[in-house]
Amino acid sequence: MRTILILLLIFLTSCQQELSDEKIRKSNLELTSRYFNEVYNQNNIDLIDELFVENYEHTSTEGRKFNSRDELKSAVNRIESLLPNLKLEIVEALADKEKVIFLIGMESDLPKMASSTTKANKTDFNETFIFWVKDNKIYKGRSIGAHLPFIKQVSGFEGGLMALIKELSEKQDSLATEK
Repeated sequence: MRTILILLLIFLTSCQQELSDEKIRKSNLELTSRYFNEVYNQNNIDLIDELFVENYEHTSTEGRKFNSRDELKSAVNRIESLLPNLKLEIVEALADKEKVIFLIGMESDLPKMASSTTKANKTDFNETFIFWVKDNKIYKGRSIGAHLPFIKQVSGFEGGLMALIKELSEKQDSLATEK
């Protein structure tokens, strides 16, 4: 009987831990989703102060790093000014007790700097974001973008990655022979 009680106690304790872990995952997902849904889609940039720690660290696809909410706000403003009528959609999300990973679909009208030869009517590409959360605040982030579709849509370039590499290599070779 004593063994059964001990096993039951262990079982109940592990169930409570799983429920607690699930609550944390859900809370992290809800908190970080607000960045895309409210900051970008509802143009509520001041929400950044509520969601992120003051010395928030972020590393972009290009390896650019910034370390504050003000720099994050500046980055959001640049992105929104570059991509008219930008809308973000959470395509997929996965959360654990300390981080959330998002695949974000980004869609906008063509920016002003788009080539006149482009056949695209809009930009439409995905980016991956990872946010680390502690004490119900986002303290660290990383974005990883697949920018080839965006570059192709804006530049008017037709072809796949190998065609792009070939074209860039030929241009580099022609520049080298001109010197």
